[in-house]
Amino acid sequence: MQFLFCESGGDEEILLKGEVYNYIFKVRRHRSTENLFIRNVNNSKILYEYEIRDIDRRKAKLVLKKSQENFLVPDKNISLGWCVVDSKTIEKTLPMINELGVQDIYFIYCDFSQKDIKLDFQRFDKILQNSSMQSGRFNTVNLHLIDNINQFLEKFPETVAIDFSDKKIENIDKKDVSILIGAEGGFSESERAIFTNVRGLKSPYILKSQTAVISVINLI
Repeated sequence: MQFLFCESGGDEEILLKGEVYNYIFKVRRHRSTENLFIRNVNNSKILYEYEIRDIDRRKAKLVLKKSQENFLVPDKNISLGWCVVDSKTIEKTLPMINELGVQDIYFIYCDFSQKDIKLDFQRFDKILQNSSMQSGRFNTVNLHLIDNINQFLEKFPETVAIDFSDKKIENIDKKDVSILIGAEGGFSESERAIFTNVRGLKSPYILKSQTAVISVINLI
């Protein structure tokens, strides 16, 4: 673990107890002799270093030693439009998307999405925070929900839609990139009719939605 997200990050003293205490000292087995690094989600560019004092079996007192602005940003600002798939699939894929530096995910209920799928953003946020704490990303990917593909294309008119095409997606030189990935089954014909920039992948096989997501992000 590279750091801990904590709402009290920046306070002169922090008392860790309960679930957070168990995670740090029982799950992660953090040593009491090693300082602990913390970020506050409300100002995550600042990295706080705390010394661990007065630790017992249920709680630990932390004392702030120093703080500094410490963060890295990816070379590209990637906005991903991802047509809604099964929640469990999303949960398994979110850490990888987060660790690859995607800036925003726009979940879209497209024609082939199952409309009864409910997205638990609170659970997603917890998954993303754990991912960032492990990978060292100073923040997490931003999550959004929009009604349909038209809304996404209005917001990002230069979007690259990933579908079957003889034109293959290559490394994109632009700093701001938006891509659109379909649900299982891809896109409907009515959705394809509104695309102006379609690219395919070099794989000869039909990819699962989550496989396409990770493949395209890696290419970009």
